[in-house]
Amino acid sequence: MRWIIATLVALFSVTMAVNAHARADLLFNVTLDYDQERDHIGTQAVFGDLAKYLSGAIGQPVKLVMTQNAERVGERIRTNNYSLLLAPAQLVGLAMRNGYVPVAKTEQNTRVALVARNSANVKSLETARGKRIALPHAESLVSYMFKGEMNALGLSPSSYFGRTMHMTLYGAVLYAMEIGQADLAVLPEAEARAWIDQKHNGIVVKTFPEVPSAGVVVSGKIEEGVRDKIRSAFTRLDKDMVSRLQRVKFGNFDPADTHDFEFVSTRGFYTPEVLPGATIPTAEQVKQLMAQGAPLFDVRPAAHRLNGYIPGSVSVPYGLNSPKEVDYDDAVDHFDLSKLPRDKNAAMIFQCNGAECWFSYKAARYMVKRGYKRVYWFRTGLPAWKAAGYPIKQGS
Repeated sequence: MRWIIATLVALFSVTMAVNAHARADLLFNVTLDYDQERDHIGTQAVFGDLAKYLSGAIGQPVKLVMTQNAERVGERIRTNNYSLLLAPAQLVGLAMRNGYVPVAKTEQNTRVALVARNSANVKSLETARGKRIALPHAESLVSYMFKGEMNALGLSPSSYFGRTMHMTLYGAVLYAMEIGQADLAVLPEAEARAWIDQKHNGIVVKTFPEVPSAGVVVSGKIEEGVRDKIRSAFTRLDKDMVSRLQRVKFGNFDPADTHDFEFVSTRGFYTPEVLPGATIPTAEQVKQLMAQGAPLFDVRPAAHRLNGYIPGSVSVPYGLNSPKEVDYDDAVDHFDLSKLPRDKNAAMIFQCNGAECWFSYKAARYMVKRGYKRVYWFRTGLPAWKAAGYPIKQGS
């Protein structure tokens, strides 16, 4: 009899714990981009009502937290502090890399444009070198995307332009051009073209790929059923809520998955797509080069090889101490050249964990900088080798 009572008590305790968890508040963060009005009473009211709507749709209390500090939100995303997040696309991308799952995206997209004053005589990105440039807040979606596009080209705004200025509001960015403080500006294309139409004093020099303006992600710790309810809630807003959200620069939402934010999640996080002085081969070309006797150097930390490595590769770890960006000083890094060919005309291939891995980029650039002529940077690395169906060895 006692064991029956004990079992019932235990089951009751588990049920209560599960129900308590189900009723726990879902922490809902709304992060506004830097051109959105955060402190206006109407803005606060619309997101307060959105949180109440979500609570009813999900059947669970939703606690709203509003902010406009992308850097601080990024720190909390990394520690999985939020249950769900409505934020600009670059934060959605960061959240994806930290265990969150996209469920919705704004119907409104953002295309970043580089615009120049007529008197600056800039017709292309190439002729913009050395000019003064004004950008929105450094943590904004626009600045993030522009820096990411420059990174993909192997360029850094701080060294490419003569002077780089960040300003919180788009109006201030445009004003800097109007008064001659800046030659160029980076803005959403719609804002740039509206200014040109009004002032007749500028041209769009270059536009970059379009991305969702914002999206909704849910913590991977939340069960799939609740995740589906959140997706459904955001994509079935009534007309009044959509209208109110449009006034705060969000509007309506469509269903989304990781594919919708894949591009923005890699921009600025992945390695550049070019490396002057080096050749970027495919997996098939690497296999051919190895068959011809070119050595393949696996420059990851030695411990990474325990999870698999390309047969025939030689482990020569690149000691990376510099930041993962194109404007870095390799003097703080370490690379053991004694394990590499001394002949500067010898072919050599460098590989690590794929396009997001900076070890091989920096190793290849290290050798190019020191005068080596036949450097191959296998940018897509181990994942591409696997995808091509080539063998992988386990161990060290």
